[in-house]
Amino acid sequence: MLKNLMGKPRIQEKALERFIMSLTEESVNYLRRELYKSFFALAPAGQDYFKQSTTRLYWIADKVVEMTIEMYRDPKKKVDELSALGLRHVGYGVLTEFFAPYVSGAVEVVRTMTADTNAQDGFQWSLGLMSRILVRTINEGSTVVMKAVNANSEKSLRKAVAIAPRGKRAMWMLNITVGTQSISPLYWAIESGSLHTAKAMIADLLVIRADRDNYYYGCMDLFERHPDVIQRLSVDAPGVLPTLFDGLIWRSRVAMNGERRVNYYVKYLLQDMEGNFNQALEWIVEFEDPKIICHPVVILFSDLVWSRLANRSFLIGRMYFLFTLIVFVCGQSIIPQLNGLQESQGERIATFTCRCIIYTVSMLQLLRSQLLHFYADIKNRHFVNVSLGRVFIKLPNYLTSSQETQQLILLICLICMCSQEPIWHCLGDTAGPLFTQNCPEGEAHKEAYATLSMLAMIFYWVLIMDLTILSMRLSAYVLVCIRVLDEVGLFLGALSFLVTTFASSISTLDHEAEMFEGVSEGMLTLLQIALRMFPSDLFTDLHEEPTLLAAVSIFVIIAIIFLLNLLVAQLN
Repeated sequence: MLKNLMGKPRIQEKALERFIMSLTEESVNYLRRELYKSFFALAPAGQDYFKQSTTRLYWIADKVVEMTIEMYRDPKKKVDELSALGLRHVGYGVLTEFFAPYVSGAVEVVRTMTADTNAQDGFQWSLGLMSRILVRTINEGSTVVMKAVNANSEKSLRKAVAIAPRGKRAMWMLNITVGTQSISPLYWAIESGSLHTAKAMIADLLVIRADRDNYYYGCMDLFERHPDVIQRLSVDAPGVLPTLFDGLIWRSRVAMNGERRVNYYVKYLLQDMEGNFNQALEWIVEFEDPKIICHPVVILFSDLVWSRLANRSFLIGRMYFLFTLIVFVCGQSIIPQLNGLQESQGERIATFTCRCIIYTVSMLQLLRSQLLHFYADIKNRHFVNVSLGRVFIKLPNYLTSSQETQQLILLICLICMCSQEPIWHCLGDTAGPLFTQNCPEGEAHKEAYATLSMLAMIFYWVLIMDLTILSMRLSAYVLVCIRVLDEVGLFLGALSFLVTTFASSISTLDHEAEMFEGVSEGMLTLLQIALRMFPSDLFTDLHEEPTLLAAVSIFVIIAIIFLLNLLVAQLN
């Protein structure tokens, strides 16, 4: 048989290539239509496996024709691709009986389109070889576990793995290999939506079994085969995550003094198989599920990460930032105000030193951090689209973090402060003392500098709020404050609307109250009333104006009684 085939593949490849290259759009559509018509006539039950759109079916037909010529050009690569395709067909539950009718139907259609026997034989040989590879892969990959996955039956899965040796039980559910390709029954169950089977697999993997010599626990096998199992479950099967975490806890059945021993197997949540830090905690945080975060396993290994690794570096970084804040407060608020305008030489030197530390240490460190984040996002093309009406602006992804945005604003304030620094502008004034701020050139920049200094001071204190993480009570309080900001913003918006409405309405009345003479005066007065800053003795002046008193009374009822109680009810 080998002698008869010697030299034929090259001839058949050229003939098949000429045939495929000669196909027109009309002949390609004919091949697509007739292929499925012939196949469905030979195997009517095959229609149940081809329920996709016509576009999808035509794409499959085009891919089959393309693969027949690629089998000649690069057979080794094509065998690997077909093995992977066959394993996916195992997951689809495709019967091998349909491959022969499909090949026969395709060959019949090609024979009606060309009289070249070499092209016909080349197409038949290549497609037949592909079908035999797929059939072999499906037969070898159709294990009892995969059949249970396709049926999404926990009972069938338990029966399937019950006959497996203890040492190989885990790999039956984690790996099926055919040739150089492999497939994971667990991941296929997740991908195909067989979540009952996936949950049963994970529960079975995380059961501790033993014989006379060894203990068997599938935790290591699971994380070795699928290092990203936490991420995959968070995205595709979040309902299975509690089962995984429950399986990482072993509780003794024996109680001593009212207590039971509990073991937590969290090694592979902290580090991967290569000893590097695992991203499990990052994936869980991105999932944003409070029930998962509160699971005992997650609490334990996150506490380990914090107490053994992150705590020290966080405190060092925050202490450094706290030091720069103290220097900033001393240089901006304390030292310049000790003696007013009568600054001593020591005070001027101390102020100059503090500000130089801020500009050379804090500002440059913030600049370096921002540039590194910006470069990383530009390099990896990580952008977010921000909508400004009908205009979309692309921003680096790191700016989605509120802390990074606050640091950027602080950096801009410090850069502007450095450019407006009065000390710099007074250095050229040889008539005055050294490092003074009180010179004609410096006075021109003091107002802008003071405003920027105020903004920078606010953001310094806002950024230091990270230290509240050291206390759970303080962290919870800060979180509650952040959560209610939206409601407070709505309250202030409604109050502003009422102040504007009543101030403009009252200004149209014929009255003699000076506090409500214009819209601006009326808005200021009503705002003082709402904030309980209005002198109570001035209310007596309103008694002489009944209409004005009625309008103010209605404002008090709506703004203070109704809106304030509504805000309290929303916060509760």
